[in-house]
Amino acid sequence: MALAGTNLEHARSYNRRVVVETVRTSGAISRAEIARATGLSAQTVSNIAEELLGAGLLVASGRRTGGRGQPPIELAINPGGGFTIGLSLDHRRLVAVLVDLAGERRAEVEIATAAPTPAAALPLMADAVARLRRAGRVEGARILGAGVVMPTLFEAGSPVSFGPTSLPAWDGFPLTERLSALLEMPVLVENDATAAAVGERLYGAGRDLRDFVYVYFGVGLGAGIITGGQPHRGAGGRAGELGHMVVVPGGRPCLCGNHGCLERYVSLAAAHAAVAGPDADASDIDPARLEAAFLAGEPTLDAWLSDAAGHFRAALANIENLLDPETVILGGLLPPAMRRTFLARLEPLPPSVAARPGRAMPRLIEAGLGPETPALGAAALPLFHRLAPRLATGAAGGASAFDF
Repeated sequence: MALAGTNLEHARSYNRRVVVETVRTSGAISRAEIARATGLSAQTVSNIAEELLGAGLLVASGRRTGGRGQPPIELAINPGGGFTIGLSLDHRRLVAVLVDLAGERRAEVEIATAAPTPAAALPLMADAVARLRRAGRVEGARILGAGVVMPTLFEAGSPVSFGPTSLPAWDGFPLTERLSALLEMPVLVENDATAAAVGERLYGAGRDLRDFVYVYFGVGLGAGIITGGQPHRGAGGRAGELGHMVVVPGGRPCLCGNHGCLERYVSLAAAHAAVAGPDADASDIDPARLEAAFLAGEPTLDAWLSDAAGHFRAALANIENLLDPETVILGGLLPPAMRRTFLARLEPLPPSVAARPGRAMPRLIEAGLGPETPALGAAALPLFHRLAPRLATGAAGGASAFDF
């Protein structure tokens, strides 16, 4: 679906973002093709192109061969024109990545942690960023900002828990403020599901989609909702708490205060509890150990997968009936062997408004990005915030050399 620009002068910033997004999704493209795709005038596109070329965000990729007359000069994203940093922290590790404008990883750092507190984790984050800069040989002025992803909700830049959490020490900590001061760059924070959806939108299975739901299978169960090409966060930034959809009225108690929430049955915490007992500590969850037990024939995990698939089928129908997405993308930390079995046991998919004839896209697909999705999603946040077309945003973060 092509993005439409506007020829109103007050929307110049928006138009720049439209042009960048059009080039990013199209590859090498001429000015005339940009004008046709966006509805902007040829002069507006020419002016914006010159600004973006001067800023180093676009490059002239050469002239198209063939055809009559003077071949047009094609424009493309300049991969080295800017960089973003992604930081993904959970109860076992910190993963940091340096990503260029084309979405390619230039450097990656992984540091083992053990349920880190803010006092322990912030120096690790600063060290990881410094190592990324050295490894990628990137000047600070070329960095758009850093994104931070954690398995929790955020409110005004501070983590807040709503259900099972593996990082309870972070509740209420002013992460955006403290880390931005420490790194001396804009910092954006997001929960893992929404960040993964943004990552898939820019680099993965959602690259050509405008409306989809990304289901993130983690300690809990979350959803990132992309509508009209933009992440939907809701009035309070808490949209997508799929795990707290009640699927068993009066069922298992949940830390959110309800009973029978989906993630009490469908999540890594639920899988762990199936093996270790209902009072198992979420900080002990290890996807690799779960997969090893499943491959060894652990009967409780096999039974859990069947039970979880049944509950998720009901949730899938609710998602589709409520949002009518182009597709639902399943990703997260569920180990590959268990994920394949889970997907197989979802068949046949339940009736819903999505079960219409002539669909071009399957109703349910696997994520295009792998286990590194949270970190890549984190790195996508500054890029999406600075460059993605939007007329208004509630995202946090300071100014950058690339602010339009």
